[in-house]
Amino acid sequence: MHRRRFLLATPALALAGPAAAVIADGRPIKLVVAYAPGGGTDLMARAVAQHLGAALGQNVVVDNKAGGNGTVGSLSVAQARPDGTTLLFATGSELSLKPLLEAGLPYDPARDFVPVALLGITPVAIAVNPEVPARNVAELIALARTKPGGIDVANSGRGGIMHLTAAYLALKAGVEFGHVSYRGAAPAVADAVAGTVDAVVSGLPPLLAQAKEGRLRILAVSIPQRSGALPEVPTLAEEGFPGFDMSNTVGLVARRGCPPEIVAALNAAANQAIEKPDLRRIFLANGAEPVGSTAERYATFIQAERDRFREVVQATRITME
Repeated sequence: MHRRRFLLATPALALAGPAAAVIADGRPIKLVVAYAPGGGTDLMARAVAQHLGAALGQNVVVDNKAGGNGTVGSLSVAQARPDGTTLLFATGSELSLKPLLEAGLPYDPARDFVPVALLGITPVAIAVNPEVPARNVAELIALARTKPGGIDVANSGRGGIMHLTAAYLALKAGVEFGHVSYRGAAPAVADAVAGTVDAVVSGLPPLLAQAKEGRLRILAVSIPQRSGALPEVPTLAEEGFPGFDMSNTVGLVARRGCPPEIVAALNAAANQAIEKPDLRRIFLANGAEPVGSTAERYATFIQAERDRFREVVQATRITME
């Protein structure tokens, strides 16, 4: 079954009773965000905290622990008590990609975390400066063939999902891009708008306003189905790269050893939360397609994502150095 259809087919889950009673002592739940306040991940986490708390009948507070590109916050949850009172608002980078690229990572997602619920899938898109003579991916690839290494493609950080997406596309197309890594999406997009680089691979939020104003042209998204935020933009699969599937995700994980009944209560509350219209609006505004899942399906999804990223890392030979 298609991975997003598999998740979207998850039946609505009902809380069997006051879920808060399952969480030890009714203490507040801490939702750790491994990035600074104010970004898209943080905004989505705060919306989740509000509705998760309402479903559980207890307080859920966001705790921003930035540092190490997600490592500091992830490690704090890996070292927390396994009682369900400390959760990580995890992205695919922390769970699936960093272990493949960073030697000596102080946590092991498979060993240290138990999946609770997948909440959103974030498409990656490729966009070009309007002066670049490419109105679709085929034309961009054709242009790259005439200028090996001469088409500069910006990304938000070496070894990140955006970098891997651009490198994997070049590999599949049999061309060579010039990869330019920045510290974050904002400067990468800004240089694409300025024409300092030809193209940029990014999540949707930094691209949408620029594309609306005609300062960037979005060519394709890298998920199997078109994005609800950009229904007119084709997928890379439609553009001649069948099976191309690179995206980021957000979801909830707890410290491994968390009792199954607590995981089940948290999962049910998370699935209730993700159906709330205002939460879904916040997710969509920040480039994430809202989904729900059982804990078991999320675990299967994470393993498939790790396998996919491993294939891409091995094929592209990308390292953090």
